[in-house]
Amino acid sequence: MTRIFIARHAETEWNRLKRIQGGGSDTPLNETGLKQVKCLAGRLANEKLSAIVSSPLGRARATAEAIAREHGQMAVELEHGLREIDAGDLEGRSVTEIGGSLGKLLTAATAEGLPKLPGGESLADVRARAWDVVETLVRRFPDGEALIVTHYFVVLSLVCRVLGLAEGDIRKFRLNTGSLSVIEVDPELNAKLVVFNESCFQVDSQPW
Repeated sequence: MTRIFIARHAETEWNRLKRIQGGGSDTPLNETGLKQVKCLAGRLANEKLSAIVSSPLGRARATAEAIAREHGQMAVELEHGLREIDAGDLEGRSVTEIGGSLGKLLTAATAEGLPKLPGGESLADVRARAWDVVETLVRRFPDGEALIVTHYFVVLSLVCRVLGLAEGDIRKFRLNTGSLSVIEVDPELNAKLVVFNESCFQVDSQPW
């Protein structure tokens, strides 16, 4: 059984301002985010991690590197499959400006299924590439522990995949910045959710 810790990156100023922060934005952590990563690193300090795998985006990478420092400067592996959803033409716009949440737009099903964002991706795209990363970790560490550091829609896509829910069910969840979720996956890729959105160790955490 592989135990996979899944961390959402800590807070950025765009999180605080509720601006759409997809795969095309390389925003840094803000002051609150820097405090959050210390809390998250402390929470994971005693876990026996075999690998730390991160989205290449700066906010996730900075979060992963803080955790790695608590594990003897373990190397952080960068994985494109863990990038946040490509928000396309909506990148950088405020939630108020688009007249609702990005999650609402992503789950507005049509006859063809869930939509792609204008110039961007769909939740199905995100789920497929993120689950490929999980499968690789299960093959590499069949009896070990690994950490994924990623983003809001990636984490929720994985959670829905584990629970057997449709991608559109992400709207039933909220996920704090700097939070931790845990899944366990056996060699046949049967998975279960062990922890979701653990953030009681955080100084502050925003659900967007």
